[in-house]
Amino acid sequence: MPTNASELRDFHDFLSEKLSNGRANLSPEQAVDEWRRLHPESTTEDIKAIQEALNDLAGGETAMEFEKFDREFRKRHKLPAKP
Repeated sequence: MPTNASELRDFHDFLSEKLSNGRANLSPEQAVDEWRRLHPESTTEDIKAIQEALNDLAGGETAMEFEKFDREFRKRHKLPAKP
């Protein structure tokens, strides 16, 4: 799932609440695990997108090398070439 600014702010608020409530004893990994447990839709969307891509590949679609995708994406969106 593409992460957006709103989701990052929500995660930041979640971490801030944990810290202010004395739950600072969580490791970063434990905090992420708890976030994912409380927000399963994020993981579900990721899995669905990955499965769709795998199905496309199994159906005969060919994958594009990242470098080619990157060049075309940058050109299409008028972004500077990769430094």
